[in-house]
Amino acid sequence: MSRASTWTPALEIERDARAVERYARHLVLPRGAALQRALCAARVLVVGCGGLGCPVATYLSANGVGTIALCDADDVELSNLHRQVGHATSKVGTSKSASLRERCLGLNDGIEIIEHRLFVNQMNANEMVDGFDLVCDCSDNPRTRYVLSDACARRGVPLVSAACVGFEGQLTVLCGTRSWDDERRDFGAFTPAPCYRCLFPTPPAAGDAGTCGASGVLGVLPGIVGTFQALEAIKVLSGLGETLRGKMVYFDSLSASPTMTLNMREERDPRCACCSVEKFDQKTYDYDAFLSSTPCPMKFVKTRSINGVDLSAPPAHGPGESLDEELQKHSAWKRLSTGDFQTRSSSTGALIVDVRSKRLFDAAHLRGSVNIPIEMLDEGEWRSVVAEADANVDTVLFVCAGGNNSQRASAWFANSSLRGFREVFDMRGGLAAWRRDVDPSFPKLG
Repeated sequence: MSRASTWTPALEIERDARAVERYARHLVLPRGAALQRALCAARVLVVGCGGLGCPVATYLSANGVGTIALCDADDVELSNLHRQVGHATSKVGTSKSASLRERCLGLNDGIEIIEHRLFVNQMNANEMVDGFDLVCDCSDNPRTRYVLSDACARRGVPLVSAACVGFEGQLTVLCGTRSWDDERRDFGAFTPAPCYRCLFPTPPAAGDAGTCGASGVLGVLPGIVGTFQALEAIKVLSGLGETLRGKMVYFDSLSASPTMTLNMREERDPRCACCSVEKFDQKTYDYDAFLSSTPCPMKFVKTRSINGVDLSAPPAHGPGESLDEELQKHSAWKRLSTGDFQTRSSSTGALIVDVRSKRLFDAAHLRGSVNIPIEMLDEGEWRSVVAEADANVDTVLFVCAGGNNSQRASAWFANSSLRGFREVFDMRGGLAAWRRDVDPSFPKLG
């Protein structure tokens, strides 16, 4: 015979012993009951289930955020696991969003986890952010950052945005804030703040927008920055403490004083293409043109010689494996499938030039290839690397990670004084396609 309960909470959170016990360390904090009510009522969208998304989602789940939506179309890969600790080796090859959902529900089965196996893009962003009290941008590319920020700015949804690459990370609060009103038991009015476009009106150059795959990342770094991101989300939702609205935290993992808080603009930019335009139409906005526009200066960009490759130029045929048949007929250089590339590269007089970074080249490269990183590729570097072999080369084949920089290199070489009578090619889809079509044992470094 079960005993009748002898107690009841006066907290207006979930009325069961497990919930009170689960959040006990919150409930005894000053304003802890209000904090927990805010979290239990909140709906948060987490975009990206990788290095940042894992700590964000797991901590928000453990802390009792009532509804969390996880958005990612990628599958778990072995190269993810040194930093994406929400996944396990047994989950390699399965959906990231499903894997992380399972992990979060394992921490807290009293919340709702929604799974979206898709990428956020300009066609679905508005619908994705609608109905959420806060969005965490845990993506790893400039396009998604701008798309998500534009949607949040227009829809009046706070955005906590973070990024990591190499040994560095950054974190800020964008678009606005809307915190819990404990008297009304609801979230208060939205207060606008600068969007990502207000802070960065022009995008990084194509060769400078580092990702974990291209530039590497210290495994522990996204865990640290992602935990800060979860903390910032909790502060924005609950109204506790001072948020990073109008500020940005820069994190240098190699410094003895790793954090630095930078003052950014407090108000929206009246010239912002998103915030200042009354009828900004995200679905028709030309993100391709914007992302290939004149880039903003980056402190680590090497000054290029006049004879170097234009890293901001869009790939002639389009991204990756794209092939413009008409351009292919008349171009001074040609694109090859992986099979044709393999055939051509085995012929006498063929030279494979890998334009990835030295670190990626050293980790794994095609036999017989030479390395000239794209940002160093000019006539002087070519002569230095190719040297005596140059006279015997009649076919030059450029390769990169995914088929974009190899196009830029091919276009540059085909129109340089180095070409002579040589044939010039690049491989469609780069080494990602080679791994898929020719040699599955080639390590996936991205």
